[in-house]
Amino acid sequence: MPFSGQLSYGQISLWRDIQTLPRDRWHEVNISAVWELPEGTGTAAVKDALKALVHYHPSLRTTYDLSDPQNPVQLVHEPNSLPDLNVSEEGVGDIEGTARRMAAQPFDLTSEFGWRGRVLTRSGVATHLVFTHHHLTADNWSQGILREEFPKALADPGSFLGRADSYSLITMAEDQRGDPFKARRTAAERHWEKVLGASAEIPQQPRPTSADGRFPVLQASVRSTAAQSAAQWLAERLSLSKSSVLLTAYARAVAQVCGLPSVPVRLQSSNRGNARWGGYVTSMNQWAAGCLDAGSGTGFGELAQNVDKAAFLAYRMGVYDPDSIRLIKQRFPSASIDPEPVWAFNYMVRPAVAGMAEPGESDIPVVKWEQQVSAIGPQFHTRFIEDGSEALTIWLRGRQVGKELVSELLLGIHEVLVSEARGLGLGKR
Repeated sequence: MPFSGQLSYGQISLWRDIQTLPRDRWHEVNISAVWELPEGTGTAAVKDALKALVHYHPSLRTTYDLSDPQNPVQLVHEPNSLPDLNVSEEGVGDIEGTARRMAAQPFDLTSEFGWRGRVLTRSGVATHLVFTHHHLTADNWSQGILREEFPKALADPGSFLGRADSYSLITMAEDQRGDPFKARRTAAERHWEKVLGASAEIPQQPRPTSADGRFPVLQASVRSTAAQSAAQWLAERLSLSKSSVLLTAYARAVAQVCGLPSVPVRLQSSNRGNARWGGYVTSMNQWAAGCLDAGSGTGFGELAQNVDKAAFLAYRMGVYDPDSIRLIKQRFPSASIDPEPVWAFNYMVRPAVAGMAEPGESDIPVVKWEQQVSAIGPQFHTRFIEDGSEALTIWLRGRQVGKELVSELLLGIHEVLVSEARGLGLGKR
């Protein structure tokens, strides 16, 4: 019999975002990763490695009882009761296309585990593994953990198989709801109250609809070596993390384009600060709430220092009971961070994958429109993505807005980074 228990705060946060989605949108939270295989790796070895990881990480062998959507239950199955792993093969053609197609196949989490794998071959030789998972099974940070562990499991699957009862997500959920965690829950609630109160006075953004009454969703990106150089230089010059520099550029661009005195934001927190939870594979992300003074009369360096402090506080309050916060939000109906928060920020670092098409590198920003995959989340969801190359990707998805505003925001973020770096001395001798 599987072990059963409540969902952790990270899991329930994700579930609340998706629980009302119609079936034709179940795939929108799927994530695909492409892992290059060492030369000489066979499909059997891949299966053995994945079996070892499934044994070690409970979320990879979990289904969910969703009969009561308000109180979902996770069912963690014992490793020795697992069926044969479903790892298929496919010839190497369009690797990115294969990853997209796999991500478009929804999971039924009540009857199947939230992941699937496909080995890609060239002339009968395995070259890549496409690993697709539901966000409730693993967030992007967890994907990095699995990517790091996969080669070790290929080399020695027994080292993972021998670690029975490595950790329990059910225990983590119980701990978060227990008395020792009460002070953190209370502090997070007070923080949300302050942020919601501050953002209640900020003007709302217009939300047009399309002619057919549907909300348009646009997705675009800018890729630039100049932005990457500027962000790196500013981080070193100001002795701040690159994440804080990018968040500052984001806030300043939003303030300039939309005329806002301050910007209510949601920062995607990995919630890995707890030493016990750092290596857990699960959905641990929660949106950390902040309200950033745009500082129209403040220099970029001073603004960045203020943003860094505000972001640090927000991340510290990033573990919370989403159902309790929902009740607090009802007291602030005009807060522009609720019920659909406007501005969201995420900084991602991921390695490039050999064999996948490389976008052109350029100092000149060009807005590239993309096929929209997901409409879940804030009105403006902005990601800054590093992939180990010399270029930074600034990605933005906007709901209920037009192309002109999306382009203006993307180019505005790029311009802030480049112009502020030059103004502080980048390129000067």
